Amino acid sequence: MDRRTFLGLTAGVVSAPLWTGCADGGDGDPAGDGPPAAPPPVDADALDGGRRAVLDLEAIPVDEVGFPLGVQAGGMRGRALTVWTRVRTTTATLRLRVWRDVAADAVPAAQPGEIVLVEDRVVLPGDEGTVKVVLDGLAPSTWYRYAFFVDGDVGRSVVGRVRTAWAEDWEWPVTLGATTCTSPAFAPFSALQRLAELELDAFVHTGDMVYADGSRTADEYRGHWERALADPGFRALLARQGGYFAWDDHEFDNNVNPEQMPATQLQTAAGEFFANTPMTPNADGGLWQSFVWGRTLELIVLDCRTERRPSTRTSDRPVYIGDAQMAWLKDRLKNSPCRFKVVVNSVPMTRMPLLWPPPDRWQGYAAQRAEVVTFLQDEGIEDVWFLSGDFHVGFVGRVEPTGPLRRAWEVAVGPGGNLGNPLAFLAAQDATREQVFPAAQFLYGRGEVAATTVTFDPLRGEVRVRFVDVDGGTLFDQVIDHST
Repeated sequence: MDRRTFLGLTAGVVSAPLWTGCADGGDGDPAGDGPPAAPPPVDADALDGGRRAVLDLEAIPVDEVGFPLGVQAGGMRGRALTVWTRVRTTTATLRLRVWRDVAADAVPAAQPGEIVLVEDRVVLPGDEGTVKVVLDGLAPSTWYRYAFFVDGDVGRSVVGRVRTAWAEDWEWPVTLGATTCTSPAFAPFSALQRLAELELDAFVHTGDMVYADGSRTADEYRGHWERALADPGFRALLARQGGYFAWDDHEFDNNVNPEQMPATQLQTAAGEFFANTPMTPNADGGLWQSFVWGRTLELIVLDCRTERRPSTRTSDRPVYIGDAQMAWLKDRLKNSPCRFKVVVNSVPMTRMPLLWPPPDRWQGYAAQRAEVVTFLQDEGIEDVWFLSGDFHVGFVGRVEPTGPLRRAWEVAVGPGGNLGNPLAFLAAQDATREQVFPAAQFLYGRGEVAATTVTFDPLRGEVRVRFVDVDGGTLFDQVIDHST
C-alpha cells in the first residue's frame, strides 16, 4: 500500500501482541538445547600471517569527536571482509590495526597484554571522511578485533570485532541476528541494543536501514545515514559482529518506482548505501551477491527494488528482478554447496492471506514469483529459507500454505524500529486472527519491536528461530525440523 493509505489505516493503532502459537500437525518443536558450543579449531597462525606483540591498544583513548559513527565490518567470507569508519577530518592520516587473541594452547603461553597483530597499515580517508578497507588473507572461522588510530596513537575509534565465515568444507551451526525497518521515528533503537547483547556469528539487515524519503542529493542521503549510524543501537550492534546488508525502498524513497526516479538519483542513493555500509558492489556495480559459510549456509542477498518495473506488474512478463539476477538466483539455489540456502529478500516471498495487499511484493508480480516457486519444485531444492522485512511485523511462516513449498520457510525479522501496520491490530483480535496469520501456515506473528536470531544447524538438520523483546523477554523460540 502507498504511504498515505498506510498512515491512514494506522492512525490510532498501537503496538499489539499477535498470536504466537504453534502450527497444527507437529510443524514445530519446542526450543531445543542449542547447537554445540564451538566449531572445530582452526590454525589461524598458519593462515593470516599474524605476529605476536605486546600492545595495549585499548589503552589508547577513544576519540568520539574524531570517529562519531563508530566502526563497522561486513561482507564476511572465509578469508576476507571489509571494515569501515568515518572521520571528521579528511586530512587525517590513520592506522588500521587488526588483531586477535593469542590461542589458549599457544606455545609459549601468552604474556599479559600480548595479542596477535594481523594488520597494521596506514589508511587515508576518502570522500567525506569515509574509510573503507577490504581485508583478505585472513583465517576462516576466526574472531578478529579492529580499530582505527589517529597518527601518533593519540586517539582511536571504538574497537570492533568480526568473525570470518567458515572454511569451505565445514558443516557447523551458524547463528545470524537479523533486523529491518529502522525508522528514526522509533529511535533510539532498543531492539538493536538487545541484539548486540546476544551471541551471534553475524547479522543481517534486510532493508529500510534509513528512511531517506524526499532526498535528492548525495548530501541529503548522507545526512540520513549519519543520523542512523549515530544511534546507540546501531553503534552497539555494528561494532559487535560483522553484517550483511540489503536495501529496500526507503534507502531511495518511499515506495520508490525505478521507472520514474531519475537514473542519476538511483545511482546517488545506491552510492550512499555502499559509502555508508561495509558492503561492496558486485562485478556489475549492483547489490545482489552471495556469501558462503562452509557447507552450512549460502546467504543470497537480492536486490528486489531497483530492477523492478511496476508498469509490467499485471502483464504476462512482470519484472520484479531482472533477467540476469533471476538466472543468478536460480544458479545459486541449484548449485550451492550448502545445506541451507538463505535468501535475503527485502519484501516477503510468502503467499500471504487475502488481507495483505500484494502489489508491492513478489505476490504482486505473480508470474515471476511462480517462476521461482516452480523452479524450486522442479529441481527438488530443499532447505530454502527467506529472511525479509518491510511489513513492520515479525512472522515465521511457510512460503506456501500447501504443496511442496510448504516445506520452505520465511522469517520476517524484527522489526528493529517501526510499527503501526493495521493488520497487526487485527491479528491480535480473536475474531480476525485467522484472516491475518492462519495457524496452519504461521507459527508466529507479532507487531512488536524485537531482536531476531536464526540458528542454522546442518548437524541436526534443523533451524531455531527466536524473537526477543527489548527487555530481554522471549516472544518466540522454536526449533523447526525442515523435513516436515
